[in-house]
Amino acid sequence: MTDEEYEAAARGIDRIERARRSIDRRRYTDRVGNDWKPGEQGEAHPEVVGTYGKAVLDYSDDGLRFQVNGYTYDGHALYRREFASLDAALRNGSRVANEGPTPAEHVEAWNAHHSIGRAVRYWTGFREGAGIKGRTRSAATVLGGHTAVVWVTGHDACIALTHVKPIPETEA
Repeated sequence: MTDEEYEAAARGIDRIERARRSIDRRRYTDRVGNDWKPGEQGEAHPEVVGTYGKAVLDYSDDGLRFQVNGYTYDGHALYRREFASLDAALRNGSRVANEGPTPAEHVEAWNAHHSIGRAVRYWTGFREGAGIKGRTRSAATVLGGHTAVVWVTGHDACIALTHVKPIPETEA
């Protein structure tokens, strides 16, 4: 690491520590029950768990901006967004954790972790009951600019990714 990289990392660490102290003093809530929780020093960054995943507060690689990283509940990275102020990062991180990733971010995350032919369980209507077993027959894509979808075997139309669940190959 160069001296500049060390200095940037030190600035970022300092900003995160100040952010943690600020979070300890005042809890930020966009929705009831989704306050940012301060992480243990040296172990975890402050995070908020929302409806679609969790958002973790961090600092940018250059140490100059706050960064909100979104993850699914099983740890897959969904997005990274940077903000100039702590307030903006806290407000937007909580909002994004509850509203979920954009369709493009959802597609990118799905395609990064699941190949065509992946065994899945899917639902064509309400996500109730056991669902139908099948395999993906395409990469995920954004339909009409608003919905992340994938095509599966056994169904003629695309299925929203919110209604598709990967399953182990042994269940297929």
